[in-house]
Amino acid sequence: MAGARHTVAVPELIVIVGPIASGKSTVAHGLGRRFRAAGRPVAVLDLDDVVETIGGFARLTPDRFRDAQVVHGELVGAWLRRNIDVIAHGPFFEPGEDRAVLHRVPAGIVPRRVQLLATLEAALERTAGDTGRGPSKDPDFLRAAYARVESLRPGLPPADWTFDTSALAARVIVDALSAELLRG
Repeated sequence: MAGARHTVAVPELIVIVGPIASGKSTVAHGLGRRFRAAGRPVAVLDLDDVVETIGGFARLTPDRFRDAQVVHGELVGAWLRRNIDVIAHGPFFEPGEDRAVLHRVPAGIVPRRVQLLATLEAALERTAGDTGRGPSKDPDFLRAAYARVESLRPGLPPADWTFDTSALAARVIVDALSAELLRG
């Protein structure tokens, strides 16, 4: 069944980064719902979903993780080339991770960056009650992941928006982003 294709002048690419349990998925999916409610087709792409297609994080080698990052970037580019807005979220902290998510972005599309921050204490609380969490639920793993993120934050590309999810509800963040991204 053929449907009418919605087109936009230039599709949006919103890249959401943040440490484990900072609310990336919650904000990305909330923002995706807002885009759809505004009549904008959008793909919400989570690097974790790509990793799941190859068996998840258990026994994931660094080479396979890099492969997943490249494939994720292929999906980002493919949807943008189809004139679909993209909200991509994941751990894009190192230059190579950032390059992987952006390597197939069409010329003329500039990523809009959202950085989510959270305290380790908030992350520990959030992951403790999440039965779907694997290794990221382990306090030692989480502590090491947060230390890694803090060491890499100074080298991140500048964010258009930064929010502390320890202090702000996801709904408030989605409201603020929607107001900026969907005006006009």
